[in-house]
Amino acid sequence: MKWFSSVLFVLFPAFLIGQTKNSIQILGNINGKIPETIEYTLPIGGIDYFGFTDSVQPDSSGNFQINLKVNQTCFIDLSYKYKSFGTLIVDPGMTYKVHINTEDSKNQFIVESKNAKGQLLYNQIPNRSMIVGGHFELESRKYSKDSVPSVIKQKLEASRTNELQSFKDLLKEKIISKDFYRLVETDRDYFYKGAQGSFAFINYLNESQNKNTLNKTQYTELWSAIFKSNPVTNPELLKSPWFYFYTENYLRYNELILDNINTTFLSELNKKGLIHTHNIENAKKHLSGSQLEYYFAAYIYYEAINNNYEQELIKLFEEFKKEYPSSSYTHFLEPVIIPIISFHKKKEEPLNEKVKFVENTSEINSVKDLVKKLNGKPFYIDVWATWCGPCKEEFKDNPKLYELLKSKNITMVYISIDKEGKDKQWRDMAHFYNLEGYHIRANKKLDDDLRNIFGSQSLAIPWHFLVDENGTVLNKKLSGGSEIQNLEKQLTENK
Repeated sequence: MKWFSSVLFVLFPAFLIGQTKNSIQILGNINGKIPETIEYTLPIGGIDYFGFTDSVQPDSSGNFQINLKVNQTCFIDLSYKYKSFGTLIVDPGMTYKVHINTEDSKNQFIVESKNAKGQLLYNQIPNRSMIVGGHFELESRKYSKDSVPSVIKQKLEASRTNELQSFKDLLKEKIISKDFYRLVETDRDYFYKGAQGSFAFINYLNESQNKNTLNKTQYTELWSAIFKSNPVTNPELLKSPWFYFYTENYLRYNELILDNINTTFLSELNKKGLIHTHNIENAKKHLSGSQLEYYFAAYIYYEAINNNYEQELIKLFEEFKKEYPSSSYTHFLEPVIIPIISFHKKKEEPLNEKVKFVENTSEINSVKDLVKKLNGKPFYIDVWATWCGPCKEEFKDNPKLYELLKSKNITMVYISIDKEGKDKQWRDMAHFYNLEGYHIRANKKLDDDLRNIFGSQSLAIPWHFLVDENGTVLNKKLSGGSEIQNLEKQLTENK
């Protein structure tokens, strides 16, 4: 490979290698397309949370350097826009040479260090963190047809044991340190216990539809057991990327099982815009100290980046700052709260006259009905929803999209598949993102027609397609504004 050439030792001279006992150094090189920045999780008190990051800008050759004060073994994830390149397990006083290949998924992340085998092994774990596509629920789905709690626990324990065995071998060979092994062991323990809790939670939710494989006694026992063996109060859990999600599962257990809170009650709180306040109040009942501060901050961040712009989060942010005036987490929360403040200020401004809501939509039950209502024109249709993050990401490229459509004499139409309860949120978002064109929120029949056109009941959005003046679909899969050159080619072919 290119990056293993001797030139690397010129790029990373020997005088940079020396480290103090309470610091680490990461010397990086990128092969392929160089991202604008390399984001890395900041191990405040040893924690690892995907939202609490700093960044460094690579030079024109793809080289970068990160120096951090670290007094304990911890995880550091390197990423760009929530896409992980890889995870380092760092021991204080060490230097790591990291090679990132943005064009080779099989060899995307390679680490040179005395514990390189341990680094490679950990990065081969498919569920090492949420941003690499792992989650408790994904793991628990593997056992969805199992109905014997002891069998479920045995399978989860077997997966955990098999995963850790290779690390035990590396520890025995003194390739990784005891602290390195203990960190991985705690992380894997809590991941598989979290998957067990997720399986119990899914059974709880499925019970109302008689789709549960475990009865209430079984799933309750399965759920409660994990918090006895693996309590959220374990300070080592804070270092795991799974702390937030494991604690979330613990709070659900307390609320739904021990406190017997009805899900209908929670749904009503959500409609009233009070669910986040309720969730934090519940956290305060069961958490304290550093666990509560971390969870409170992580909760605000996680909910804010969904870009649903709930005003309630602004209030919780102010509450967090008051309760933790010197918190290291505040710095990470401010950038995700500012857009929410801007969203609510925008609502007070006049609506752009080019943002047009279609009225009297009760009889618009198909795309052809919609075209007829709008007097028959060629339409570029964007199917989206207020809860869809990728949909909102596409809106950043709308100026280029509108210019292209205008040149082709094609009219823009946005169809939202939000439910009726989200009507106000839908209108507010169209206003906030300045979505020029016609807007309609699909009723049940129009929603069914869209899924029929798409060819599946599982509708993947954002979805863009082209219809002519009669409502006939000319191209049912178009690019969005983020791929403007490809879209222009598609529209030219469909002229």
